[in-house]
Amino acid sequence: MEKIEGRYWNSDGKGIAVVASITEGIDWAAYIGADNGWSETDCLARTADYGAKLSEADARHFFPNTKLPYRR
Repeated sequence: MEKIEGRYWNSDGKGIAVVASITEGIDWAAYIGADNGWSETDCLARTADYGAKLSEADARHFFPNTKLPYRR
């Protein structure tokens, strides 16, 4: 499964990330999450594993060129 960073922000020491999780040739979903802001890489990984799933409309805002169907 491929993970792609859509956005990462560090606001006042808090990491915020949007990540797409793509199952090649099958489907995809995007997640938003936050953590302590110590490591961008850790925040991206945590978001992919434990983030809140975005609606398809919000996900396509961050990843407009993704052609696969959105994971239900």
